[in-house]
Amino acid sequence: MIKLTIPGRPISKSNFKLHNVHGQAWMPSTGKHSKYLAYENMIAGYINQQYQGDTLEEDLITILKLYFPNKRMGDLHNYPKSICDGIEKSGIIKNDKQLKPVLLFDFIDKDNPRVEVELYPISKYNVDYNITLKE
Repeated sequence: MIKLTIPGRPISKSNFKLHNVHGQAWMPSTGKHSKYLAYENMIAGYINQQYQGDTLEEDLITILKLYFPNKRMGDLHNYPKSICDGIEKSGIIKNDKQLKPVLLFDFIDKDNPRVEVELYPISKYNVDYNITLKE
């Protein structure tokens, strides 16, 4: 199991996409919309500080724990893309398609917003879940 921590408030990719005249989405590298690319690079940098092993080639059970400073978090489902792109950019994996399944959890921590990533090689770990009725 590999555990990684990226400090700071998570950033959603959907807020920074622009579209050309043909409707294709693209990410600008300059201007106010370039904040996403900086976040992706920041994720890669923190991962490279924390993991010096070989590139992971197999699928990975991925747990993302998002810690926000307050309840203003936007659409939670847009955050994994930016995080997974940063993980891929770090070189720890070859392609973010390896990150499956992805389990997503959100928390509030006003003093220490961050993203915690846990990666479990599919060859060594199983994932299952149970949904139970509350009593």
